[in-house]
Amino acid sequence: MDVLSAIRYYFFYPSFFAVIIFPGLIFTTIILLLTIWFERKAAARVQMRYGPLYVSKRTGGITQLIADAIRLVFSEIIIPTGVNPTLYVLAPIFPITFSFIPMALIPFSAIPQSGSVLSPYFHFFYDPNINSGIFVGYFLPYNMILILGLSSVVPVFILLQAWATNNRFAIVGAVREALLSVSYDVLLVMSVVAIAIEYHTLDIAKVVESGIPGIVANPLAAIVFLVGMLMGTGRFPFEIVEAESELVLGPSTEYSGFLFVLAMGGSYISTFALSFVFSDLFLGGWLPLNGLPGALINAIKAIIVLWFTVFLRSVYGRYRIDQALRGSWKYLLPVAFASLVLGLVVGWLWIK
Repeated sequence: MDVLSAIRYYFFYPSFFAVIIFPGLIFTTIILLLTIWFERKAAARVQMRYGPLYVSKRTGGITQLIADAIRLVFSEIIIPTGVNPTLYVLAPIFPITFSFIPMALIPFSAIPQSGSVLSPYFHFFYDPNINSGIFVGYFLPYNMILILGLSSVVPVFILLQAWATNNRFAIVGAVREALLSVSYDVLLVMSVVAIAIEYHTLDIAKVVESGIPGIVANPLAAIVFLVGMLMGTGRFPFEIVEAESELVLGPSTEYSGFLFVLAMGGSYISTFALSFVFSDLFLGGWLPLNGLPGALINAIKAIIVLWFTVFLRSVYGRYRIDQALRGSWKYLLPVAFASLVLGLVVGWLWIK
């Protein structure tokens, strides 16, 4: 019985359970497969795409998804001549890794002192800002800063990925990523700073536990964060870095087999991680519940945001790079400044 208790204790230990099981690596992988399925089916339904709409229709297209996954994973990995093989193989691993690391820092739920399977960890993951435990892989009281910092590193590795393939289309895509990253990083940082000023904290859990969703307290910051997230993860109408009709597949052009899966998976994982941040900051996170049920509610909210972002492929065309940059600096930047002012006013008058 002691052995079973020890297994149960370490299995639900947040640093393991939240990072590996739910809503960590295993759950994220399943959700991303379902997200690709949803993206295909939604686009097929709206745009009347014959293939995704009718292939394996009896199973809802799941069979086609499984077949594609098996084909990609077991396809031959071809390393082009004239590249550094080590860098070529490592380059797609870095972006997907740093896309997932923020998941270990995002608070997914509060841990009640008793009555939950997570309650034994109340004191180990205690957050003095909310007087409660936090269901998170690694707790930091200033998690807003570190999550944004880790997310901002990803474009550097996308540049490395393009450079390592020695492909002109990849380099052009990387240049576009560099131009866009300057724009969307500013938007994300300013929207999060607006929330930090408004709620007087850099702790995401305190924002959630205030009971006032950010989309109510500062809708301008919510809009800026959402658009910055779309730009940063290459969702339509900002699918400019890959732009398959112009650049083959941008930085991922030369990759095949499992390396292609890694190269393409990073943007989906980044979107899922930022969807959790959006859920916490603007949609109330795990409220009205806590513990594992609260984490499930938080995950549902994040999945809704994630699926909304991929649904945009069905209804929007792609912006040109100049249109995206002009929209960011000319129109969204003033909105971001307005969100800062709104955060100052609301934080002073309402949120204490």
